[in-house]
Amino acid sequence: MTVLSRSSTGQERTMSSARRPEALPTEADSMPDPNDYAPTTQLRRSYQRARTLHPAEQIRECVDQLEHPEIVVAETLDAFCTISDWVGSRELTPPGAPLDMDAIDLEELGREFFYATREIAVVGEPCAFTSLASNLDPLSELRPPSKGERDGLDYVGLTCDGTRTPVLGTVESQLDTSAYPLLLRSLACLAEMAPQAQVERMDRQFFMGGLGLRPAFDLNLVVWDHTAGDERTTLDQLTRDLAEKVKRAIHEHARFPEILRDIVCLRMNPARFDGRLRFVWRI
Repeated sequence: MTVLSRSSTGQERTMSSARRPEALPTEADSMPDPNDYAPTTQLRRSYQRARTLHPAEQIRECVDQLEHPEIVVAETLDAFCTISDWVGSRELTPPGAPLDMDAIDLEELGREFFYATREIAVVGEPCAFTSLASNLDPLSELRPPSKGERDGLDYVGLTCDGTRTPVLGTVESQLDTSAYPLLLRSLACLAEMAPQAQVERMDRQFFMGGLGLRPAFDLNLVVWDHTAGDERTTLDQLTRDLAEKVKRAIHEHARFPEILRDIVCLRMNPARFDGRLRFVWRI
């Protein structure tokens, strides 16, 4: 790349006698207008609240949600319609270039469990998949930068079977401490990923054309190993029951397109992860 040196007085004299080039945009000039950011949906707010709760509080909230699953379903539908209307009313930035496998940063790759191209096996269930990208925000530049906290997708991929089902994965962390907030985060990301304009943007960059016109996604909730009797084990089961009710309601709802195939809970040991997950449940 050729760079003009500002200290080259000869170059400056040459420029002074001709039309000066337009000034390069500053960082302030390139900052997006906050009014152009994607709206924050109520489902996002529910997720952000749930991740601040202690396990016992999550259990109480999840039990309440089980008694009124229509709340989560309504928030998911509202999120999908809100994002769909928003992206449909704007000329969105084109997607980035497809992943260049020759330009992968090996140090960064070593910090990611689900780096691009990694084959992930699932013990106890034939649902292996290939990770295509990690740490992905479906709206990325369309909303304010996060404060270093992952609240998008920890990975996206395609199953290794003949269906080549697209997979959206969220993984337990110090902030998302159980399957319950992972379910809310996954549903929020699904609502942000599945609108048609978003599918077209994401397909070329991350899925290598594997999404098709109207994909139905699998949601993967990956939880860590816990000791017997841990409250988070209880939350795994409560979240399964809630996921079952939410999925059934989404499939039966007349206004929902077919954007959800299955919700799958998997388990991992983050201290000794070797590319294998263990099956917990599928809804």
